[in-house]
Amino acid sequence: MESRIRQTMKRNSLLIILLLFCYTGTMAQTSNPKQYKYVFTVAKDGTGDYYTIQDAIDAMRVYPLAPITLYIRNGTYHEKIEVPATNTDISFIGENVDSTVIVFDDYSGKGKHTTFTSYTAKISGNRFRAANISFVNSAGPVGQALALFVDADKAVFTNCKFLGNQDTIFTSGETSRQLFDHCFIEGTTDFIFGPGTAVFNACTIRCKSNSFITAASTPKGNKYGFVFLDCTIKADSGVSKLSLGRPWRNYARTVFLRCQLPAAVTASGWDNWGNPENEKTTFYAEYKNSGPGANAGKRVKWSKQLTEKEAALYTLPQVFGATESWFKTKQSLVFNKSLFDKRKEVIVPLYAGAVPNNKAVPDRETSVTSNNVTRISKVLTPTLTIFRPDKPNGQAVVICPGGGYTILAFDKEGTRVAEELNKWGVTAVVLKSRLPDESLQPDRSLAPLQDAQEAIRFVRRHAKDWGIDARKIGIMGFSAGGHLASTAATHFNFKADAANTDSSSCRPDFAILIYPVISFDSTITHKGSRNNLVGSNATEDKIRFFSNELQVNAQTPPSFLVHAGDDGAVPVDNSIRYYRACIKNKVPAELHLYPKGGHGFGLMNKTTNDHWPERLRNWLQSLK
Repeated sequence: MESRIRQTMKRNSLLIILLLFCYTGTMAQTSNPKQYKYVFTVAKDGTGDYYTIQDAIDAMRVYPLAPITLYIRNGTYHEKIEVPATNTDISFIGENVDSTVIVFDDYSGKGKHTTFTSYTAKISGNRFRAANISFVNSAGPVGQALALFVDADKAVFTNCKFLGNQDTIFTSGETSRQLFDHCFIEGTTDFIFGPGTAVFNACTIRCKSNSFITAASTPKGNKYGFVFLDCTIKADSGVSKLSLGRPWRNYARTVFLRCQLPAAVTASGWDNWGNPENEKTTFYAEYKNSGPGANAGKRVKWSKQLTEKEAALYTLPQVFGATESWFKTKQSLVFNKSLFDKRKEVIVPLYAGAVPNNKAVPDRETSVTSNNVTRISKVLTPTLTIFRPDKPNGQAVVICPGGGYTILAFDKEGTRVAEELNKWGVTAVVLKSRLPDESLQPDRSLAPLQDAQEAIRFVRRHAKDWGIDARKIGIMGFSAGGHLASTAATHFNFKADAANTDSSSCRPDFAILIYPVISFDSTITHKGSRNNLVGSNATEDKIRFFSNELQVNAQTPPSFLVHAGDDGAVPVDNSIRYYRACIKNKVPAELHLYPKGGHGFGLMNKTTNDHWPERLRNWLQSLK
C-alpha cells in the first residue's frame, strides 16, 4: 500500500509540474510584450533571420500585441506555407514581385490532396497584408491546383501575382473580406472562386484557355461577392470563348465595373452552369465596361447593366463597410534592404589532415531538401559551419543535428538553431558529423564521437580568436544528435581517436539535449538509432557503454533538457532518466517537459505558447 501511495504522489507531482509549464507559458504571452520580435527577415542566401518563410511564420508569436512585418528577399521559395488563424496582423513585403516567388506543385489527386489542400499558400490570419510577391502553383494543367487559399478577413494583396491554371485563387470565408489591389492573376477554369467578398481593383486578369473566369459561391443574404473595378481582362492567343462567370452556388454575385474586356468574351457574357434555376437567384452585373468584349446589348437576359446610381454602391467603403478603414491604411509597403546582413557563416573542414577511422572510398555524400528540411547522408568528410555573432557574449555551442544516425536534419536542427543562438550573442558551430556506416568506417560506432570530441577541441583552440571564453563551450543535440551530445558530455575521458595528440580538453562545459536519445536500454531506446550506431547484435558491454544515463558522474557538465510527454519515437523516459542521473550525482540540470509536441518539433513546439528557446536563453545566462 505504501509503495502505491508513493507512486501516486509521484504521478501527481509530475502532473503539477506539467500544468505549471502550461500556465507559465500562458502568462509569458502577455506579461511582457516588448520581449517579442515584430520584424522578421527571410533570405535564401542566409542574410536574413530565416532561410524559409514557414520557419519565420512558426517563430512569430500568435495573436501579437503589435503588427508583425516579414521582409522577404528575392528568391524562389519552393515551400508550402500556412499563416494560421492565430497568426493575425502579419504583413509580407517582398523585394520584387517578379523575383520574390513562393511556389509549390500540389494538386487535387496528388496523393490524398483535394482542391482545398492543394494550395501553395494558405492565409487564415485576419488583417493579413502582402506586397510585391508572386504566389505560384507550378503543377501545370492537371486539374484543381490553388496558388492561394485565403479565408482571412480584411486581407489585402498589393502588387502581387497569382500564377496557376484551374482554381488559382480560392477566396474562402463566408464573412471574410479581401482586397486585391493592382495585382496580376492568371488561370484557365474558374480560377477566381469561392464564397468570400473580394474586390479586384485595377488588376490584370490573364485568361489562358476557353473557359470561365469566376465561380463565386456567395452565401445567400450577402450583398456583395466578387467585384472587379477598373480591371484589364486579357486573353491568350487561341482563346476565343470566355465567360465572365458561372455560379458555383445558386446565390453567386459577381460584378464587373469599368473593365477592359477582350474579344474572347462571348456576347452572352455569363453562364448558368447548366442549371436554369440558377438564373433566378444569381446576381451578375456590369457597368460601363469597354473593349471588344463589352457587348452590353447582347448579354443573357438574367444579367444586369447597372445604372449610375446602382454603380455608386460599388466602392471600397460601400463593399467593405462605410465605417471600415483597413483597406485605406497607408501602411509602408517598401522593402527594407538595410535589415539584411552579409552572410556570416563560414564552413571549414573539421580535420586539418586525414580523417581518422575512414575507409579509402569515393565520396557519396548526398543532400536532399524536401518539406523545408535539408537531409544530409553518407558523410565522408565532416565539417563545421561557424556562425559568429556581431557581439559575442563569450559562450559557444557545438550543435549536433538529429536524424536517427542515418541522416542529419542539417537546417531544421542545425543552421536555424545557430541563427537563433547568434541573436543572443552565442557563437554557434554546426557539426556535420559522420554517420555510422560500415561501408565508410572500420569502426562505425566511434566515428560520430570522434567528430564531436574534435569539434569541441577545434572551438577551444580558436576561442581567443572568436571572442569565446574557453570555459564556456557547450554541446547541443536533437534526437540522435542528442545521443551524440550526451555521449560527448559523459565520455570526455574516453579517447575516441586513440591517435589524436591534441591535448585540448574535449569536455563540454554544458550540454543542451532536445528530445534526445539517451539510453540503449531496449525498453525505452529508439531502436533505429541504436542499431545504426552499434548494430542489432551489439554486446551488453557496448549497449551499456552507449547508455549515457549510466555514464553520468560528478564531472558531467550542467545539462538542459527538453522533451514532450507524447513523443512516440523517443520515449520521454530518456530525458527523465538522464535528469535523475544528474540529480543523483549532484550535476546541475534543468528539465522541461511538455504534455504534447511529439518528436522533432525543432525550435517551435506548436502545441504550447511556452517557447522553449526562451527557457534555454535564461538558463544559458544563469551559467557562471
